[in-house]
Amino acid sequence: MRMTNYLDRALKKFGNTVRIRRGGRTEVFKAFVQPLRRRHRLYINDRYIPAGYFDNRYLLYIGPGDRPLEDGMRVVCRGTAYTVVTAEIFAAHDEDIYVWAILMPVCKGKEDYYDLIDRESD
Repeated sequence: MRMTNYLDRALKKFGNTVRIRRGGRTEVFKAFVQPLRRRHRLYINDRYIPAGYFDNRYLLYIGPGDRPLEDGMRVVCRGTAYTVVTAEIFAAHDEDIYVWAILMPVCKGKEDYYDLIDRESD
């Protein structure tokens, strides 16, 4: 049995339904999308976020290896749109096993997301 079969079965049984747009088409599949709960120093887009500060805006995405994500791509899960901050493919034995990504909610305003963090901490 291929390694991806184990993950595919888990995603189908326990994953959230997500939608992405690729090449003018909408793809619908299952992935794990959960709050990213990190309490140590975190660097996203090379921006330092103080230790212990985390507001649950970021989400961890684990999805099928045959559905790669790209930075800036939009992911919709449970009616909320997210932007891919960073994404990587985990591969083993010459096989793409899963995609790991950090997502953040799509900001409605023109301000940069990190400007909002700076204002909240003042």
